[in-house]
Amino acid sequence: MAKCALFDIDNTLLLKKPTIVEKVFELARQRRPSLPLEEVEKAYAASELWQGAQIRKENETGVRMSDEEYLQNVAAIYQQGLGLDPGVCEEFRALFGRKYAEEYQIAPGVPEGLARIREAGICMGVVSNNHSGVRKALEDLGLAGFFRCVVISEEVGLYKPDPEILRYACRQLGAPCENSVYVGDHPFDVLCAHSAGMPAIWMPVNRFMEIPGSISAPEYTARSFGEAADFLGQFFSEKL
Repeated sequence: MAKCALFDIDNTLLLKKPTIVEKVFELARQRRPSLPLEEVEKAYAASELWQGAQIRKENETGVRMSDEEYLQNVAAIYQQGLGLDPGVCEEFRALFGRKYAEEYQIAPGVPEGLARIREAGICMGVVSNNHSGVRKALEDLGLAGFFRCVVISEEVGLYKPDPEILRYACRQLGAPCENSVYVGDHPFDVLCAHSAGMPAIWMPVNRFMEIPGSISAPEYTARSFGEAADFLGQFFSEKL
């Protein structure tokens, strides 16, 4: 039976440089010169949880929030969390509306980890809430050849945490969900995996990111891509 590992892109395989946290910190320090970086990390975690919950709501209702309203909500989370004047929201909206594809870098340990996973006979795919342009980043950075399928939400009209996007990828790979593992940085990646009937490896992007009580704990929490690769090898060897 096929063994399958599916991966998120942002903060799992690739990193955006500069990161959102770095850019927000740079902008916010112009308003609050003594602002600690950890406050921005906390605001980032709060923003990501809101975004996951919002996409889940949109999946359930079939009603998508406009991009402008979406960005306004995200900007307000940062503005309020950092204790800044509401006037900064316009600057935040401009920042979050940027395109980052050209600024991607490979996350530490990814090429070596993917090579080990492939050598273990585990087929691999990508599942990401993203736009089509991210395919070029995977190709330009030399990672595309590792994956037998790349499923992008914008292309298939499915968005995590809807488990159907993972089921779709598993069908492309000919692997049942119960014999697959999803690796991602977001708490709602864990929810998506469990809803699809597959284990999850969670790679939290910072120390303030937490799994809400409404989401069951991941099977493994990895602090690096190498740790995730180690767990995948162990998981599939135990299933044999």
